[in-house]
Amino acid sequence: NLPMHWLRKNEINKAVTIFEDNLGSSERLLSSPVPLFYSRHTARFMFFFMSFLPFALYEPFGNTWNHIGLLPATAMYALFLFGIEELANQMEEPFTILPMQVFCDKIYNWCMEIVSWQAGDNGMRVYPKEVKYETLPKEMPAVSSHK
Repeated sequence: NLPMHWLRKNEINKAVTIFEDNLGSSERLLSSPVPLFYSRHTARFMFFFMSFLPFALYEPFGNTWNHIGLLPATAMYALFLFGIEELANQMEEPFTILPMQVFCDKIYNWCMEIVSWQAGDNGMRVYPKEVKYETLPKEMPAVSSHK
């Protein structure tokens, strides 16, 4: 029972519902990573591809002295392809690289700000509530049956 207007309570309820939906989606992402065999298969394929790439590039680099251009070209291919593979591995589980504590701290600060709102914070005039004091009923004078 927060001391705030019912419209604000409804807005907070909507925001919390959206937050819970997003949290559920994030938990599903976290609990269902890419299968391990897929990652291993990709790494093995990349290794064999990069191992045989110099043989495929040997003839096109025949014009360079002693095929020396083959070394930087293979290194650049390896840098880009293994970099893409590493990015894919990081994207499998994004929560290990994202600053989640910063996100949680921001959400906490927003919640504390919302809870600290008082009547009139939105610029609307506040009308005092009528206070009704309940009093004990006065004792009725004794009614005599003599008239």
